[in-house]
Amino acid sequence: MFTRTLLSIAAGGMLLCGPLAAQVTTPDSTLWSAFRWRSIGPANMAGRVTDIEGIPSPSKTFFVAAAAGGIWKTTNAGTTFRPVFDEGRVISMGDIAIAPSDTLIVWAGTGEEDSRNSISPGGGIYKSTDGGLTWELKGLTATQVIGRIVIHPSNPDIVYVAALGHIWGPNKERGLYKTTDGGDTWTLIKFISDMAGFVDMVMHPENPDVLFAASWERVRGPYFLKSGGPGSALWKTTDAGKTWTEVKGGGFPETMKGRIGIAIAKSNPDIMYAIVEADTGKGHTTRPSGLYRSADGGATWEKTAHDNVRPFYYSQVRVDPANPDRVYWSSTPVKFSDEGGKNALNATVGVHVDHHAMWIDPNDPEHFIVGNDGGFAQTWDRGGNYDVLNIIPLGQFYEVSYNMEIPYRVCGGLQDNGSWCGPSRRRQGAITNHMWFTVNGGDGFYTQQDPEDPNIVFAESQGGSMARINLATGERSSLQRPDWRQRFTVYEDSILIDWPDTTVQPRGTVRRRIDDIRRRQRADSVALDLRWNWNTPFFISRHNPRTFYAGANRVLKSAKRGDDLYPISPDLTTNDAERIRISTTTTGGITPDVTGAETHSTIVALAESPFRPGVLYAGTDDGNVWVTKNDGGTWENLTGRFPRLPPKTWVARIEPSHHDSMRFYVAFDRHRDDDLTPYLYVTNDFGKTFRSIANDLPTGGPDFLHVIREDPYNPNLLFVGTDVGLYASLDRGTSWHRFMEGLPTVPVHDLQIHPRDRELIAATHGRSIWIVDIAALEQVDDSVLALNAFLFEPKTAYQYSDSRVGGESTGHKWFEARSPQYGAEIVYRLASGDRRSRPQIVITDVQGDTVQTIQGTGGTGIHRVTWNFQGQRPPSPPLSPAQRRDSIIGVRKLDVVFDSLKAEGMNEQMLDRVKERMLSGNTQELFRAFGGFGGGGQAARGFQERPGESQARGAGRRPAGPPEGAQEGEAGPGGPGAGMGPGMMPDQDTMREIFTAVRRAMGRGSGFGGRGGGGGGAPAVNTGDYRVSITVDGETLSRVLRVERVGLGADEDEFPLEWFQW
Repeated sequence: MFTRTLLSIAAGGMLLCGPLAAQVTTPDSTLWSAFRWRSIGPANMAGRVTDIEGIPSPSKTFFVAAAAGGIWKTTNAGTTFRPVFDEGRVISMGDIAIAPSDTLIVWAGTGEEDSRNSISPGGGIYKSTDGGLTWELKGLTATQVIGRIVIHPSNPDIVYVAALGHIWGPNKERGLYKTTDGGDTWTLIKFISDMAGFVDMVMHPENPDVLFAASWERVRGPYFLKSGGPGSALWKTTDAGKTWTEVKGGGFPETMKGRIGIAIAKSNPDIMYAIVEADTGKGHTTRPSGLYRSADGGATWEKTAHDNVRPFYYSQVRVDPANPDRVYWSSTPVKFSDEGGKNALNATVGVHVDHHAMWIDPNDPEHFIVGNDGGFAQTWDRGGNYDVLNIIPLGQFYEVSYNMEIPYRVCGGLQDNGSWCGPSRRRQGAITNHMWFTVNGGDGFYTQQDPEDPNIVFAESQGGSMARINLATGERSSLQRPDWRQRFTVYEDSILIDWPDTTVQPRGTVRRRIDDIRRRQRADSVALDLRWNWNTPFFISRHNPRTFYAGANRVLKSAKRGDDLYPISPDLTTNDAERIRISTTTTGGITPDVTGAETHSTIVALAESPFRPGVLYAGTDDGNVWVTKNDGGTWENLTGRFPRLPPKTWVARIEPSHHDSMRFYVAFDRHRDDDLTPYLYVTNDFGKTFRSIANDLPTGGPDFLHVIREDPYNPNLLFVGTDVGLYASLDRGTSWHRFMEGLPTVPVHDLQIHPRDRELIAATHGRSIWIVDIAALEQVDDSVLALNAFLFEPKTAYQYSDSRVGGESTGHKWFEARSPQYGAEIVYRLASGDRRSRPQIVITDVQGDTVQTIQGTGGTGIHRVTWNFQGQRPPSPPLSPAQRRDSIIGVRKLDVVFDSLKAEGMNEQMLDRVKERMLSGNTQELFRAFGGFGGGGQAARGFQERPGESQARGAGRRPAGPPEGAQEGEAGPGGPGAGMGPGMMPDQDTMREIFTAVRRAMGRGSGFGGRGGGGGGAPAVNTGDYRVSITVDGETLSRVLRVERVGLGADEDEFPLEWFQW
């Protein structure tokens, strides 16, 4: 309900109620920036790490480069980290290099070189001259993947780059590049072909003119990987790259080669190692792939180890800086040998598998760090014991789901880290790793949560290995997929019954029955010979939670919660026999890698209409789009109706409309064909015709699409996730706007919209899971933007309790994600105004009595305040003369303290807000928002600002705002409501400093006017309807707010506010 005094507006004009309510006005940036994303983790695991580089001890600084999570820096040996590469339109990392002569100079080569099926492309090479705080693009943008960067030991302007080139197709911008002016200009010093680039390079530790470089010919397609070819080789230069000679003979493999990794022993440069992928070749009985050692600078070679597992994915080799015979090379675990490769052992016992990165401290070889599919781990005793640093949210999620608990739970599947579930928010404190739990192993993809029973979760590992898990009982039931081999045996048994004596030929009726069984046997063999994508789609029907659908090359259905699956469609793919053969038998190149990651001609997009059960949509990885209106009885092929779409384009997602049964959206993805263009279509006539709505989505970078979602409340509001972020449209795709306030650049692989909480949930493939409240955005249209002020309809607010979780005292080595402030959120928009003009928000009950009054924030834009369900505080007793005297003295002291903090450079507006809270007696809410400072209080968050790294480094002044990378809440701390908007919320360290300064100046116990830190708190209000009113420029706007209670007693709050008093 919405009422407005002094200005009358027709009710219909305020509602987004139909397809004609298209957006016309272009919203300004203040609208989009008002919706700030928040991370919820998890950090129990990190995603794939591609490189680690550190400054030699005694420095404690090192950098971690993630496959799709940017770059993170620590200056305290891994106790805390900060993200330092979040803002550009590229996030995939290949290599980092630190200049030996000036460690403030750091280079970052973008684009992961470990060429698996889900990698993201890069966009050039970047340089930092302040230790990673800021970055400048220095070119090579078209190379897409950079495998290695080598810097001259004494001249930091001389840099060599091994550029691997496009993974999904040929391009000329690849090879070895060199700069002598710090990256202002580049020279291509070695080119092989448009199919072969360079993946590794090392410099002689005593002669910088001598370098070795490894070229690699490799390419991926939608259904294959090919590693190896005539362009793969090992090369050497002795004149700083002017000329190059291929390393041949002397025991080095002479057959066709693939990926090669190389290393030179610092303590004896004549000794070097190469991990080589090589073909068997004619006349050979054993594959020459393995580890090779040279004792004469590469002239002759000896094979010392045969182990070279999945060379396209690993192929890293390192030498102990002090012992030339101790060598490490990456594999599923990291292998090591003290005999130059002979008698290899496991160097990473107890650490996640699939290793891609390793840094050994040159001054302390006992200390090294390894990076793998599960993050990174540090050892101080040469691998004897490890510290796994799971404090950074780098999870590579593919998909995400939600349930209907309060607060709701999210689950999702990750690359090589299984499937995990955790809370979307907490009432008290933050979300930590303790609150996340795993439900399935392997590579995780889709999950689903039963809408009727929150204990039932569906999850899968690669290739459609689906399971149903009961969280209450621990029972795990694998969903049995139909298989022709089982039915074949049944048919054979039936034949044996009719034909027991196979030495006698059957005749007459017996012959006819056997022929009939054989026909059914052959038909079943075809129908049940199923192919499952690496990322198999499945879902629970929104119309009946017992109904379950999954996609192989056919659509399958179960009426028993996933049990007894059976096909309800023909093969919906192109059934390309050659593509299927390659994807399932020969993919990999020199080293076959038939793991199922390339299995082709499969269903990859599957959806059901919200309007009618059995209306299904299916899309395949080879470009087909189908629809059925009768639960699989008949299927209509819509392929070929998409204007200007190349054939056989991978279907990324199908999104049926929530508002029009004839409308649905289809997103396509051609990055596997080396085309990064976003393709997005809509139909309004059930697939008869389609039109593109990609319109102004960016096309100059890796903005190919992963997902499209339509808002369930506003038919004009759409969201798309791309490989570098997220965009929103308020006019059904006519125009698109970057929608990433607070969200770092990252691939967004899935989006879900929670229908009750009206929050958008993003599964990122590199920074775990993020959430943003979009309830206000759902209500925006031209009529809202035309008003001087608008009070958005509030969501139903819930009083709830937190579940009990374990914990421990961790100091600063800790991950936590802040939750929104507990309470009812009130959102309003001001078209103009001064920030100092702060409207008053009044909450009244059904009798019209004032329950609470909250001071809002002013200024142009959208504002949020939170009512914590508390009523009016009881009045404070009158002050005695002595108390009045102490109050006056206290205020004067407080003025001095805050003036001094302002002089030191703290944000003045932030300090004014904090001071106002303290003077009003609301210190308890400040305490509650930022945790207890010591003595059982909240653990420190994330990266702690250090003088050598702050953005104000060298200026002698602290930063004006929170540390870079810190998460800010959408609403700050405050009394019954929050009055601090985004950017005005001090971080916990700043709050600690403020309170320490106040206590030092005034002593403990001062209550500023005898309030004793805020006085007693009021109990939580009862459930029911309340009216929220706000007055702006003499106009009063009001809405009805519904308060409900879950899991608490009828009359009291489980955690009274008094518990948090000082």
